[in-house]
Amino acid sequence: MKFTFHQLKIFGMVARHKSMTQAARQLHMTQPAVSIQIKQLQEAVDIPLIEVVGRKVYLTEAGEKLYKAYQAVDQELQSFDAAISQLKGGLKGTLTISCASTAKYFLPYMLGGFQNRYPKVDIALKVTNRNEVLGHLSQNEYDLAVLTQLPEDNSTTAIPFLENPLVIGAPYDHPLSKEKNVTIKHLKGQPFIFREKGSGTRMVMEKYLKEKGMSPKPTMELSTNEAVKQAIRAGIGLSIISKLSLTNEVALNQISILDVPEFPIKTQWHVIYRNNKKLTPVTENFIAFLQEKNVDQNLP
Repeated sequence: MKFTFHQLKIFGMVARHKSMTQAARQLHMTQPAVSIQIKQLQEAVDIPLIEVVGRKVYLTEAGEKLYKAYQAVDQELQSFDAAISQLKGGLKGTLTISCASTAKYFLPYMLGGFQNRYPKVDIALKVTNRNEVLGHLSQNEYDLAVLTQLPEDNSTTAIPFLENPLVIGAPYDHPLSKEKNVTIKHLKGQPFIFREKGSGTRMVMEKYLKEKGMSPKPTMELSTNEAVKQAIRAGIGLSIISKLSLTNEVALNQISILDVPEFPIKTQWHVIYRNNKKLTPVTENFIAFLQEKNVDQNLP
């Protein structure tokens, strides 16, 4: 069985993106060239590795096994490259992170601080919903993930690094915004805006409302924090939302934070990786950077 590492790398990119076109774009190749390399790789191993249905690529059982082998090899090479860079006097390598959407309000600033310290590190950040982040974790597609609500299984290691206080946001001119000690009695009957199902914030919100005997029907269900903030400003309803995301709106008198005695609800942001993942010097240094006491100096 003879094939090249170049062919394996192309296959890994196709498997990651589930698309010949995306893989070709990432590799700066033409799609026919990618197809030829995949064809030659399949001939070398003498078993189908992919199935193409429409424009989407699906891995066969053999393809899944080869993709896992490629990820292991690629991870070892990245670790070797980073280790050699350290021996030469500087940290060098790549850092890829998948994070829940609310993390966009602080994580880019932290990454900027890290890159200022280690300018030779290349960083890629994917901002998406919680379910997709969990998919990236399970497929080992990114070095690290950043979430508040952890996966339910025991396949990952999670390290807390930043508090994520949740508050109840309301339109600036809402009658309750001037009240002190807003009670459950005040909140009952109020319209609530929900995040999409699977969102970490929604999970906390549903738990809180259930504990208080409230089961409001969502006035609106939205998939991003930005959309939730716009809906609050428009007077559509209240919502439980990360205080970290409201800095500008509160300063500009666009959104009020209600004075509810049990708030803020304290949650934590965690950096997460799979238990079987071998950390590179780059990922180890980034995790250590997040745990530094002065990490909040990188926040806006």
